[in-house]
Amino acid sequence: MAEHEWYQTLRAEWKPAHVRLLLIGESAPAADADDLRFFYAPVLTRADNLFRSVVGAAYERPTLKAGEPKAPWLTRLRDDGIYLIDLAPYPVNHLGSGERRRVLRENAPACVAAAGALKPEGIVVCHGPSFEILCQPLRAAGLPLLHEDRIPFPLGNTRAEFIEKFQRALTRMA
Repeated sequence: MAEHEWYQTLRAEWKPAHVRLLLIGESAPAADADDLRFFYAPVLTRADNLFRSVVGAAYERPTLKAGEPKAPWLTRLRDDGIYLIDLAPYPVNHLGSGERRRVLRENAPACVAAAGALKPEGIVVCHGPSFEILCQPLRAAGLPLLHEDRIPFPLGNTRAEFIEKFQRALTRMA
């Protein structure tokens, strides 16, 4: 199964000319016509935990509100060479845990190849289970993974930990 065209179009629009920092997430979220949400979607929603936390960690900007346009921040991310890809090329958040793990493992080789093709200066995996699947293959491919431990997905109770670990990883890029 391939990534939906809507996700592909937005991802391409915000891809930097040179990827300095590559972020790897689990997958784009499942969406329907009434709920099109995604890291690269044009308007910030309440469910934009990863976007809010990446901007907060990279730019020390703690308060982004639902309904705000993302374009100024997406422009800054792109201009700074920060780009997000996903381990799975299609949404997995609606799958059961066993099926989800299977899909993520099956897509690891393609994700590592995609990461290598982008030639990033550093990589941060923004989801704990995805880190467990990708850490060894990324290192075996000689790719610059910037952290040794899992970084949790930034939900309300793990947002501060995400920001702290993300910022610590960034210091390894200097």
